[in-house]
Amino acid sequence: MKEYKAGIYLRLSKEHDEKNNSIEAQREITTKYAITNGYKIVKEYVDNGYSGIIDSRPALDQMMIDISRGFINMVIVKDISRLTRNKNKTGWYTEIFFPDNDVRFISVTEFIDSGKRYEIDDTIMLRGIANQYYIADISKKIKANKRAMKELGQFVENQVPYGYKKLDTDKHEIAIDEKVADNIRNIYNMYIDGQTSSQIAEYLNNKKIKNPSRYMKMKNHTKKWSAEQINDILRNQFYIGNTVMNKYKTNYITKICVRNNNMDNWIIKENTHEAIIEKEIYNKVQEIKKRKKGRKSVTHKYLLRDLVYCGQCKRKFQYKVYKSADKQRFLYDSASFNCSLLYKKKCNNETHILEKHLNQIVKNEVAKKLNIIEIDKATNKIIEYYKENDEDMKKIKEYQNEQERLERKKRILYKKKCEKYITVEKFKKEYEETKKEITKYKNLLEELKQNDKYQLDEKQIKEFAQNFKKNCMTNDFLKEIINNIKVYSKNRIEIIFNL
Repeated sequence: MKEYKAGIYLRLSKEHDEKNNSIEAQREITTKYAITNGYKIVKEYVDNGYSGIIDSRPALDQMMIDISRGFINMVIVKDISRLTRNKNKTGWYTEIFFPDNDVRFISVTEFIDSGKRYEIDDTIMLRGIANQYYIADISKKIKANKRAMKELGQFVENQVPYGYKKLDTDKHEIAIDEKVADNIRNIYNMYIDGQTSSQIAEYLNNKKIKNPSRYMKMKNHTKKWSAEQINDILRNQFYIGNTVMNKYKTNYITKICVRNNNMDNWIIKENTHEAIIEKEIYNKVQEIKKRKKGRKSVTHKYLLRDLVYCGQCKRKFQYKVYKSADKQRFLYDSASFNCSLLYKKKCNNETHILEKHLNQIVKNEVAKKLNIIEIDKATNKIIEYYKENDEDMKKIKEYQNEQERLERKKRILYKKKCEKYITVEKFKKEYEETKKEITKYKNLLEELKQNDKYQLDEKQIKEFAQNFKKNCMTNDFLKEIINNIKVYSKNRIEIIFNL
């Protein structure tokens, strides 16, 4: 008789806390069933606070890994909706994944046992469809309710925009937060006066004014104001008393919220709350932003990018490239570095150094460094870089990507079969061909990974180091071996190595 190693899977959504579906209730039902039938439970998997429509959950993902490794060969749940509420995923688990891995699936309260009923009938798929419909129906009702409340001027989101606060007497009513409202007004006025978003952010940081996420005590808040935060405030119609609906869309299956960039689909309800900014000021800011749109900054990826700092004030050196007289091209040959605070009279370092001169100094110093230190220490970073750019390493990545693509293809094939885009016969044929392809790439990966070429001996390391130093170094490689480059003057340049 086959020995079963059972895993019990328990799940509860945040929005559901009914007693009959609590984690404790599920544990009692599944454990009692396993003991009564003589099945050994080797592991318990619990996802507390996760929706059943989400494909990836921590405990579920771990259970899938344990199944693939043969750690468990039986899955017991209270009911199928604990495993998933996605109709296609229901079929995927019961018709494909579990059978392929020789796993017996049991849903206790629904009297489903794949070990006793080898041909899984339509009952499971029907339950999957019902479970997904349940989630979709709830999602529609919530969205419709929120929209109706917004149209009545009620605030329904969890977090109010910076500058406003919810009333203690009614959580759907908001008022201006006068403690920080002047910050919003100052941001708009400074922008109209010609300050950039970065300059406004720097001003607020120097004044030690808390940024929105810190002020509102958000989780994972940032410490400083940024240009992006300033731009968000400058674009937000909420500050002129308007509520914008349909600006974001949330997929009820993945729970991922994405911005709807098609402004034609936005629904704007005007004068839903008290404004902080006058409409004339807001419109003036949008006109300025429109004029600025289209200006492109220098995107040239120079060799010492993000490595050069001022030796005096420790600020990152500014990289400057000038245009030709006709403004048609950049003069990279005369590109230079200098301290960004020099013109603001906050730093006395007047050093201007040409990029090509600093590049040569750094290359020479790197070559010397690799020559004088012990070879095993000198080449640790080089070997890592070598592996990343080696042809066999590239093949490993290619095979891994191809394997992932084929795994996705398996899931897509099943979805097409469920939705009757392809016949059952075509599904079986293509599914088997895909499995063979996956096996082929698994074998190729194993062959490459068994290759001991990466255990380079001292002679090979020396040869590689010499060849590497002859070639043009890259920004990525220099960042691996250099922490930073401090420029005090043209005659005093300090290179801090990671080696």
